[in-house]
This record gives sequence, C-alpha cells and structure tokens, in this order.
Amino acid sequence: MNDLLELFKNASPALVVAIATVYFLKVFLEKSLEGIAGRVEELAKTSLDVKKEIRAEERSELVAFRVAVEEWEDFLQTAIFDFAMQPASGAQVAPLYQKDKELFLKVKIAVVKAGMYLRDNELEHRLMAAVLQLRKTYYPIINERIPRLIDLQSRISPIVQKIAKFEQSGLLDTAVAPTARDRDEYAELLAKQTEEMQLFSQRLRNEYPGIAQQLVTLKEVINDYVYRPIGKASVVED
Repeated sequence: MNDLLELFKNASPALVVAIATVYFLKVFLEKSLEGIAGRVEELAKTSLDVKKEIRAEERSELVAFRVAVEEWEDFLQTAIFDFAMQPASGAQVAPLYQKDKELFLKVKIAVVKAGMYLRDNELEHRLMAAVLQLRKTYYPIINERIPRLIDLQSRISPIVQKIAKFEQSGLLDTAVAPTARDRDEYAELLAKQTEEMQLFSQRLRNEYPGIAQQLVTLKEVINDYVYRPIGKASVVED
C-alpha cells in the first residue's frame, strides 16, 4: 500500500488518472462478471425447474394414456359378459358399441396429448400402433360371439316374458304358464349361452399371451420416457 501511495506522489497527474481508471475498470468488470455468473446460475436453475415441471406433465399424460388403455381393455374383456347378463327382453348391442367408441376415443386423445407433450412423433406412432394392434386382436374375438348371443337372447326373451306373466298372476293363470317344452328349451338356451361365453373366455386366454406381450412392450416404452434422467438444464434437450 505504501509503495502505491509513493507511486501516486511521484507520478504525473495523467498517470494517476490512468491508474485510477484501470483500477476502477477492473473493479467494475469483476462485479459485472460476478453478476453475470449469478444470473447464469439463476437461469440454469430456472430452466431446470421448468424442465422438471414439463417432465411432470409428460409423466402425467403418459400415465393418463396407460389408464385409458386399461379402462378400454377391461371393457373389451367383459363386453360379452355384460351383454349376456342383460335382461333377455332388453338386450341391446348399441350401448356396447357406443361405450367402445367413447373409450377408444379417450385412448386416441391420450396418445395425441402424450405425443404433443413429449414432442416425439415416433413415440406417438408407436403408441397408436400398439393400440390398433390391441383392437385388431380383441374385435374378432368379440364379433365372433356377439351375433350368436343376439340370436340366443331373441329366443330366450319370449320364454322369459311368459314366465314373468305367470309369476305376476301368482302362478294361477295356466294360460300363460310355461310348458314343459318351454322349460326344456329355456334350459337348453341358457346352456348354449353359457357355452358361448366359455368359448369366448377360452379364445381370449389363448390370445392373451400375445396381448400381454404387447402391453409389456408398451409399458417399457412408457417407463423409458417417464424415468429418463434430466441431464441438462436445457428445456428442449436431455
């Protein structure tokens, strides 16, 4: 410090001004660099936080997609039984088709939303291909049984109505009492209905290993995205 004061005493005014200027410039640059470093660090942290938020949204959409597939698949597995369990006089296929339409639309929307959040067209195509493959597997199994169940329900319905009228009469109106032939036919039709559902179950069991593998592959693809590490602060790239 004494050497610096001595230098200022002996130096010319111009030199003093120059030295002072350089000193204050150095201090200014150091402060500026500290400020820039702080802002860069803050920006990096902010970008990482933003990316974490985006990742949470991605996971949410992928989970929503998987749940939508699960709901739709559960419907496909039980559609035959739901139809067969309807009252014979009111059994209708239209509500089943409508429900399938709604659930499948929900799955397609989930695929599109997941693709938008992940900004990955290839993933979107893979998810949709997996969904369409499930549809291709399930629909023939269901459509094979539905027409036969419709026929059985139409034959069961008159006998059921006859039984209902007889019960409403307190089992007294013999004019509407089911005959022995009615009872035998009713039992036969119920047995055939049970057989159709068993055939559906058997074919579904035969096909399900392939379906399960499709779902495992789908789950692995989703998990790869859900649990991939955040390696950089950049919002766009990993």
